[in-house]
Amino acid sequence: MTKRIVTLVASLALLGACKDSTGVSDLNNVSAETLKGGLNPATGQLLVTGLFNQYRNSAIGNYVVFPETMARDAYRIDKAEPRYVSELIGSVQPDAGAFTGQGVFAGFFVGIRSANTLIAAVKNATDASGVDAASRSALLGLARTMKAVNYWNVMEMRDSIGMPIDLDADINAPPAPWRCKQNVLAYISTLLDSAATDFASASATFPVTLPTGYRAVAGTPAGFLKFNRGMKAKVELYRALSRQASTGATGFTNAIAALNASFMQTSDVSAAGLAQGVYETYSTASGETSNSLVDAALHLNPAVHDSLQAGDLRGSKIVQATQTYSFTVGTNTVATQYDYAFSLGATSLTHSLPILKNEELLLLRAQAAIELNDLATARTYLNYVRQGSGGLAPYGVFTTQAQARSALLYEKRYSLLMEGPQRLVDLRAYNLLNATNFHPGTANSPITGDIFTTTLPIPINELNARGGSAPMTCS
Repeated sequence: MTKRIVTLVASLALLGACKDSTGVSDLNNVSAETLKGGLNPATGQLLVTGLFNQYRNSAIGNYVVFPETMARDAYRIDKAEPRYVSELIGSVQPDAGAFTGQGVFAGFFVGIRSANTLIAAVKNATDASGVDAASRSALLGLARTMKAVNYWNVMEMRDSIGMPIDLDADINAPPAPWRCKQNVLAYISTLLDSAATDFASASATFPVTLPTGYRAVAGTPAGFLKFNRGMKAKVELYRALSRQASTGATGFTNAIAALNASFMQTSDVSAAGLAQGVYETYSTASGETSNSLVDAALHLNPAVHDSLQAGDLRGSKIVQATQTYSFTVGTNTVATQYDYAFSLGATSLTHSLPILKNEELLLLRAQAAIELNDLATARTYLNYVRQGSGGLAPYGVFTTQAQARSALLYEKRYSLLMEGPQRLVDLRAYNLLNATNFHPGTANSPITGDIFTTTLPIPINELNARGGSAPMTCS
């Protein structure tokens, strides 16, 4: 039987559930027969399209809903599926065998396998393929960057749980070893640097066409390198915040160096300038993918509205509903009257979702400065966003790191609302996802006995594939 190369999964038991499918829609019909003659411009395009299509399908839906719920910014109130609330906040851990415990996992590993397939095809190609050496370097840089992004997205939700990384093996090989957070982050960092090396010898243009949302910033190898450096900055900053590696000033300095090589810019900090970046785009055309965050069951925690500062233009993302949505968990009731603006209406079906934008890069620059206790620089970068995106008066002088961190978390919360796991990652990094910060009985934490789950577990299929346990290795 013909094997579909783009849909091959890694050497893992990658069975997902509830929007975390293990298969990629075979839109491009990339078969073993298609590739048997080696890479050429046509098959290169098919492999790249498959890679980006898989990523678009993975970095949406529960990739946003789960962490924003765990961070107490969103509720998906669906009485037919209570686990969106009961297993993500409250006293019950996500079930490793349910869609919550298995979520935000399998799809990204399919993406990693897709990247590996592209890398292998490029490495086996020659100039006779019609794709010259410089163009092949461009494709390698692209594939390795997207591979690193997929790994990072899994780590956003697993963190201290770790994950497997040794995946470039035959599909019939034994499951890859489970690696610790420190090893995984180091691997992602090295992978991004390897891609940067590829781009150093790349052609001026890609031999393939990239998705629309990538073209403005990352449509050329030089531009994609800037996207790569932005992701490198994010990884290095959180490596440093984890106090595992790189720690202290070195890690934050590494993040700043990467930001300076990214597409971060301060020449235009208007709303349009802050929005410059790399996006996933959606369409309602036949055969296309629409934005799955358009969901009548998806709402915002009242605390998101109540914590908004007066006059903040980012409040346009928050819409007051005409009714109260509620759901009872045990003896507690979750209730809200607020919706996320881009979960409503037909026009939101084509609303683009940022993967990385200038606004976030500026906030990461402020964050690195705060951790280096350079509060004046942090203030400058926070005010670029606060004024340009929020329309608010600038911050005055910060006198303590704690004051600056509080300002940072406010700006990131509203600038990046419902765009991904950033809020969860920050609360976890600063040890704020706990009862001290979220008081039981308030809109922030309405569930009595809340255990403040910070990560999703190892999916049951992964445990079963390893005989019931996944011993973590760390070297």
